[in-house]
Amino acid sequence: MIKILLLISYVCENIFNFVLVKLNDTYVKKPLPENVRDVYDEEKYSKWINYRNDTKKFSAIQTLVSALITLILLIFNLHSKIFYLFNFNTVVNYILFILVFTIVSTIISIPFEYYQNFVIEEKYGFNKTTIKTFILDIIKSLVLGLIVSTILFLVVMFLFEKFGNLGILFTIIAVILFSLAINLLSMPLMRIFNKFTPLEEGELRDSLVNLCEKYNVKIKDIYVMDASRRTTRANAFCTGLVKKTVSLDDNLVNNYTVDEIVAVFAHEFGHAKYKHVLKSIWFSFFRIIILIVALGLILNIPQFCTEFGFNEVNYYFAFTVLTMISWPVSNLFNLVSNKISRTFEYQADGFAAKEGYGEALISALKRLSKDALTNLNPHPVVVKLEYSHPTLSERITAIRKISKTDGTQPNSEINNQTIDNEINIDSKEDNTQKEE
Repeated sequence: MIKILLLISYVCENIFNFVLVKLNDTYVKKPLPENVRDVYDEEKYSKWINYRNDTKKFSAIQTLVSALITLILLIFNLHSKIFYLFNFNTVVNYILFILVFTIVSTIISIPFEYYQNFVIEEKYGFNKTTIKTFILDIIKSLVLGLIVSTILFLVVMFLFEKFGNLGILFTIIAVILFSLAINLLSMPLMRIFNKFTPLEEGELRDSLVNLCEKYNVKIKDIYVMDASRRTTRANAFCTGLVKKTVSLDDNLVNNYTVDEIVAVFAHEFGHAKYKHVLKSIWFSFFRIIILIVALGLILNIPQFCTEFGFNEVNYYFAFTVLTMISWPVSNLFNLVSNKISRTFEYQADGFAAKEGYGEALISALKRLSKDALTNLNPHPVVVKLEYSHPTLSERITAIRKISKTDGTQPNSEINNQTIDNEINIDSKEDNTQKEE
């Protein structure tokens, strides 16, 4: 019975995701909001439609193949059959099991990643990745993923084996500490894939440093990341729990005006100023707690594993079960976390607007959207479930309202009094950070 329910749950998840895609389809032919109609001219808009259609068809095929493989593995109990091929001690068996599934899933994904990069992205002028970089990225991701996932898995297994149900508490602590460590190591990890060069002296760096000094925010350094090795798209981010490291894509530095770049930085600086990472991290911890408790419950019900051919509880397969049954709760969490994130994006935009960069930020956001062929009119339900940022139209409306009314936030998702308090900052405050 449990096996049938899990299979039904997995099918329902895929149907739910399909419904979201169809919801977005209903908005494709709707007129664009007035304030973003100048982003795409007729030729560019037609290009966006074609790009969306190509990526949608490709994504549907990829999802279908992934779903069929998953269902075959589950229906024919292939997880357990592969696991019992190994005849070593428990730890070695699990490591080999993880190794096999990670390598196989990577091999299956390679043709899809290749087509996405060298056919679709190439067709629309986004791809700058060479075959060498593509292969190296796969190898690096595979090795890094194996190391991180294996260490985390073995720690979780040890804690549950050693402490039983009390392992739930220790696992929660361990996973939270692990996530904090990953955050602190984010720059060293990103350096495995990208080159970061200190931003050279000049007008741009002076403008960015002056903004930091104005609000007494400590910055480790400002880097330029070589994003142009892989894409024509541009972005920026700020990372670090205390001292912040700011990174600007070289596509941003090379192709945008100083005012536009400073406006984007001011947005990132707003995240730092309002301590958005520290404010949002508590919800992430709550999410971890719920998922670990759910994992503990799964491990206490052997049928979740035995009905798929295992002789006893299997820790690796328990994680698979967790992903299969947690999607409704995960979507509920996404609903809340994305709402929080969109609120923070409005606040960061508001900070940039209060600094006098409102129109420059709007200009930058329009160019970023145009260059990336962004969907300018997604379905509201999809936005609530999947968008960590407000739509471009909503951001422009909010920025212009803030600029005109000196700090008032119009968007209905946000409590006006809260935003007024956040945006009207005093230069004596010492706040801090997040990612665009």
